[in-house]
Amino acid sequence: MESKDLELYRKQGFNISESLYTRQEVNILNAETHRLMHESSAGKVLEGNGKTLRSINGPNLNSELFQNLACDARLLGQAEMLLGGPVYVHQYKINTKQAFQGQNWEWHSDYWFWKKEDGMPEPKALTAVIFLDEVNEFNGPMLLVPGTQYDVLIDEIHDRPYGELDGGDNWAITTAQNLKYRLSETYLRKKIENKGMVAAKGRPGDVLFFHCNLLHCSSASSSPWDRKAVFISYNLVSNCLNEVPSPRPEFMASRQFTPLTQKRVF
Repeated sequence: MESKDLELYRKQGFNISESLYTRQEVNILNAETHRLMHESSAGKVLEGNGKTLRSINGPNLNSELFQNLACDARLLGQAEMLLGGPVYVHQYKINTKQAFQGQNWEWHSDYWFWKKEDGMPEPKALTAVIFLDEVNEFNGPMLLVPGTQYDVLIDEIHDRPYGELDGGDNWAITTAQNLKYRLSETYLRKKIENKGMVAAKGRPGDVLFFHCNLLHCSSASSSPWDRKAVFISYNLVSNCLNEVPSPRPEFMASRQFTPLTQKRVF
């Protein structure tokens, strides 16, 4: 990562590294994704129709390839540089937004979930998103509000349709279409009118790095094209989770805080 990319990330809260993975490497990741899509696992979440797969949480627990991918020097090196120290994987998932069936993700900050549900002390984490398909304006790209990574969020700016349910066995409402911690329209209107919004589009093999506190969402896919992506969330080891009364399962929030070591995966 060049200094200008680092500066851009610090200013706007995200950056896209183009062609970080080759077409051949993406094909390998896609093949493994399809394998996991057709296997049963505890971390799978369906869309509202009860049939279409929405996401696979914890693919690294069921795939050696995805477990190793988190340590790939191209990802891990940038994560360590952006966060400023050794990291571990806090959360790992594959979002499988499928053609015509993939539904939206409401406006939110990842850190608010991680603070409330998992006991993460500070917003010292980020997510690397590997595009497995082309991401365009039609298949539900992530929408980001630049510069919101430094905002301090509070309960009052969130709509709380589920009240104060703990994580634990209720983990699915923290990743379903109707999110547990969605931001209010009043708050969002002010932020977006002030800072604007950007669609994170790219080609297979591009990687989006975004700050854990950055406001973001994605619309439903109205296209005949899938928008699969691998999401690997890194947290500083020095920012490891506090104890919480009802922790979410390992496939939603890891409590293994051993620092990762860079290696070559492909």
